Amino acid sequence: MARPAAESRRRRDDRLIRAPQVSDEFQRAAAANADAVLRRFFDADGRLVTLPAKQSRQLAVYDLIAQRFVPGVRYTEIEVNRELMSIYDDYVTLRRGLIDFGLMDRANGQYWRSGGSVPISQGAPAGDGPPRGGTSISARGAARREAILTAAAQLFAERGYAAVGMDDIGAAAGVTGPAIYRHFGAKASVLTSVFDRVIDAVTIDPDVIGEIPGQIDASPAARLRQLIEMYAGAVSGRRRLMAVFIREVHHLPAEDRSLLDERQRTLISRWRALLAQVHPEWDSERVRTAVHGAFGMLNSVGTFESPLTDRELADQLAELAATALQLDEDPVQDQPADGIS
Repeated sequence: MARPAAESRRRRDDRLIRAPQVSDEFQRAAAANADAVLRRFFDADGRLVTLPAKQSRQLAVYDLIAQRFVPGVRYTEIEVNRELMSIYDDYVTLRRGLIDFGLMDRANGQYWRSGGSVPISQGAPAGDGPPRGGTSISARGAARREAILTAAAQLFAERGYAAVGMDDIGAAAGVTGPAIYRHFGAKASVLTSVFDRVIDAVTIDPDVIGEIPGQIDASPAARLRQLIEMYAGAVSGRRRLMAVFIREVHHLPAEDRSLLDERQRTLISRWRALLAQVHPEWDSERVRTAVHGAFGMLNSVGTFESPLTDRELADQLAELAATALQLDEDPVQDQPADGIS
């Protein structure tokens, strides 16, 4: 996928930054149509109603959306997703479009502006540029999106991704006809969002870890055990999602698979760092093998049926993982049954 070369990133007289895959004339036309596009494709609250089919109008839409991000500022994937969800339910398509049009770039889990129009006044915090109206999804829209993702996860688990169509998902979620496309542009976007839910459920932000009672001064073994218990609780409470995660990951588009891999590597590296502190006598390959083995066991909840309750299954898996990693600390008490929600 094309990326704007660093040496070509200069500000133009018409306030455009060049993207190599978009011609000057094409981008000028998009900028000229910005007002018309804003009126036609965005509602009064600043949310995108639908993505236009014509490419020049698509660029105008993405150019307006890119202005919500301040040049020179680095954003995490969660921050980007949250901002895009405030505009359009299918944030995956928006995120991919911003990159494909050369308006944003990413590396190591961070995103930044790499092209597009730059308002003269920009330099204030993100959000002063158009189209900044509503900043949250309506309750009805959020509920419908949740219904779509829940229905999709169940259908993918029962039938497999390839055997499920958008019409099937819409029917199961109670969304009739083409209305589902107002929330997700394609089935691949639905699958990506389902996987995002899995990763969001099992990922703890490093800043949040420091706020967990007992974590600040806890030993590496105690900290790792708590992460294991939270992970076990999260996957045990999402068995259908884990089944989809394990069986259908190869259907993800390359861009989304790359993002998923980055998030998984971040999670695994945190466990490896703690385990290396617990067992300084272990070499790096043993640490790596132990962590991957523990993850494989925990993720296996999506491969078998168990009569155990979520809490019972989580407790057994967490104890097995802690034993495999030879953690001698007493288990952390009073953890919520579902870990992260």
